Amino acid sequence: MYIMNTAKHEVFDYDRVDYQAFWQNFDREYEDAAERIALRRLTDDMQGSCLEIGGGFGRLVNEYAPRCHQVLLTDYTAHLVEQARQRVAELGLSNVECRRLNLYDLGECGRQFDNAVCVRVMHHVEDVPAFFQQVNMILQPGGYFIFEYANKKNFLEIARWLLRRPNIAPFAYAPSQRGSGIFYNFHPRYIRDLLLQNGFVIEQELAVSLFRNRWLKKFFGKEALCWLEKRLQKPLAALHPSPSVFIKARKVCRPD
Repeated sequence: MYIMNTAKHEVFDYDRVDYQAFWQNFDREYEDAAERIALRRLTDDMQGSCLEIGGGFGRLVNEYAPRCHQVLLTDYTAHLVEQARQRVAELGLSNVECRRLNLYDLGECGRQFDNAVCVRVMHHVEDVPAFFQQVNMILQPGGYFIFEYANKKNFLEIARWLLRRPNIAPFAYAPSQRGSGIFYNFHPRYIRDLLLQNGFVIEQELAVSLFRNRWLKKFFGKEALCWLEKRLQKPLAALHPSPSVFIKARKVCRPD
């Protein structure tokens, strides 16, 4: 993987990463299932058109696309777009088009959508306001933005902070950069404020991947943990205890 410099922003490129293998071979079955539970819940009434931003190889497209009349699945990495085309064909989703696109240039789509979906992308977004402005621009008035972000205020991160681990700041408002490159975790209030500033209101939140721990996954197994996920994602959302947060926001106006 490497970072591409564009005229205004750096963009994370998975060109040298086997992203399918990441999900298939590295004990990610629970995380995949937990995210599908959340996405199904937030898109159960989806209709019209949808833009998926950073859709990768099309991992989640079958969770929402059958309810749409038109879907444009985009990603910045060329080989992932090609893999997405193959997956879409295998799934028989004739309403889905796949295209390479920079998330900072969504206007190049040349049209507006009723919905936008973005999962496992925000942690690579360096300029969140610019990205939210782009999403606002491509959504119809009243359109929905369903996305996931890495939550820095989760319970495990707070525990690390209490143990005085270095470079841990779960309560700091500003995004925390983890490691080298474009990897960011966000405070829930930071995300909420930027959504409001860029013309969105939050309608639903879910706490996702509540049990993202290798020992819990090994001891309890995917089925038991997902049974709990289904029942706890919504009631625990206000506490933001999980490393991943899903949001359904509605466009109410253009950014100021």
